[in-house]
Parts: sequence; C-alpha cells; structure tokens
Amino acid sequence: MTTSILKGRKLFLIDAIGAVTSALSLLIPYAYEEVFGMPKSALSLFICIAIVYVIYSSVIYLTNTANWKFYLVILGLLNICYCLFTGYHILKNMHTITLYGYLYFGVEILIVFTLSIYELKSGRTLMSQ
Repeated sequence: MTTSILKGRKLFLIDAIGAVTSALSLLIPYAYEEVFGMPKSALSLFICIAIVYVIYSSVIYLTNTANWKFYLVILGLLNICYCLFTGYHILKNMHTITLYGYLYFGVEILIVFTLSIYELKSGRTLMSQ
C-alpha cells in the first residue's frame, strides 16, 4: 500500500511541475499576442489559474493530508474545467487566434486533459481500496 500511496501522491508533484511549466510557457503567447491571437486578458486568467494549481498541488503534496485521494479527484476535475475554460476562450476568440494559437492551446488541452483522466482514474481506484 505504501507504494501506491507514493505513486498517487507523486501525481500532485507532477501536476505542480506541469502547472509551473504552463504558467511560464503562457508568458510566450502573452508577450507575442499577435503571433498567437489570444487576448492578454484571457492569458492573464490562464496564468492565474495555473499559479493557483501550483499552490494547491504543492500544498497537498508537501503535507501529509489524510484525504489526498479525494483531493486527487478534485484536481482531476479542476484540470478538466481548465480545459473547458481554455476551449471556451478559443471559441470566443476564434476570429483572432492564429494557427500557432490553435496549435499551442490544442497541445496544452491535450496534455492537461490526459493528465486529468489519469488523476481521476487513480483517485477513484485508490479511494475504493
């Protein structure tokens, strides 16, 4: 059981690293709005959300929280909400988003969504044990 807990809790570390990477990489489309086509107002929201996810995942990883399995499911749901929120902004700004913007945000959604599904499956499996 210790091994599965360690693997499960490590998902919070992976998510925190991913959120830091996301927040930092979002500075590129922020700096080059005309290349990607996403407005800075939306990008600012994406960066803020990523920072909140860094804090959330780091706190759960660094503390010995008893309900971490439940929080893993919550994190998976939050990440899916982030994907939907990003998709909404893509549709809302489709008249300004460039091919580079579609590629960037499409890849980001794919990565975050894949991690979300894994977090949800792991969380549900671990909660049923």
